[in-house]
Amino acid sequence: MERTNQSIEVLPLKIPTPFSVGPINVFLLKGESCTLVDVGPKTKEAFELLDRFLKENGLAWHNIDQVFLTHQHVDHSGLTAEVVTRSDAKVIAHPDAVPYVTMDEAFMQHHDDFFRTLYEENGVPRALLGYVERFKEMMAIYSEPAPVHQTMTGGEKLEGCEEWRTVFTPGHTQNHLALYREQDGLMLSGDFLIKEISSNAFVEPPMRSGQKRPRPLLVYRDAMQRIAEILVRRMLSAHGEEIENPAELIAYRLRRNDDRAEKIRELLTDGDKTVFELTQLLFPAIYLKELPLTFSEILGHLDLLEERKQVEAVWIEKEHIYRYKQVK
Repeated sequence: MERTNQSIEVLPLKIPTPFSVGPINVFLLKGESCTLVDVGPKTKEAFELLDRFLKENGLAWHNIDQVFLTHQHVDHSGLTAEVVTRSDAKVIAHPDAVPYVTMDEAFMQHHDDFFRTLYEENGVPRALLGYVERFKEMMAIYSEPAPVHQTMTGGEKLEGCEEWRTVFTPGHTQNHLALYREQDGLMLSGDFLIKEISSNAFVEPPMRSGQKRPRPLLVYRDAMQRIAEILVRRMLSAHGEEIENPAELIAYRLRRNDDRAEKIRELLTDGDKTVFELTQLLFPAIYLKELPLTFSEILGHLDLLEERKQVEAVWIEKEHIYRYKQVK
């Protein structure tokens, strides 16, 4: 438990999830105003834990004034609609998270079309394109459409908890937000940085058709370098344990990016390859189970190598795919 001079407590709750990342840490900022930072997936167990958590801290649902979503992934946002129904809380998120949280029909169709095309053009066999449908099924099981009442982009103070301000921390998603308390250097970092594992920079569609695909790993590296310059002394992550020296961990993660990029570059020594072929080579044991994650990992590091002019993507018209080759 964290307490400040303004008597705002930071109360953590660990909620199991059905995902490989494991449990999620959600946080309650408890003071004159009460804010939930993320809410967990839409499961019976998550709801019951959250309900008990409030009661154990002397609160009822109507005491929750607002929900702050670090990003749209369902382990963070899935219970939002249920929480709003019971509390009438205001939901806060980044503008680009809104169509995911509300499950805007046109945007979700754009999302699905983007991934079908991206996968096909990067060598994923048609038989595996069902991952797009499985993503939709997962969304439907572990979340439901929820409103977003206020958007923030970074730098705003949190109403009722003015010692906390938002920080834009993109990379894991392009709409990721954290909360930072300057007086003691504490950050509620969501999935921006996780102590035990690297936080995957997921490929996402552009917000509108016709825009260029975001390059998430490049965005994430820029964000990590920016956050390392802030006097963040500790991070409370949405997964795993507290991070006591964020700048040191960031430096390590950046080096690991460089190492992985070099390994991928070396895999191209004996000839051009697609993203999917590289995914099979680097992740032979898990690529079928974790295709979206492993595909994002490879494509992100190829973006980094392209930025450094060490590889280039070549469109093969007769195969209707991109192949990557080393730049000599």
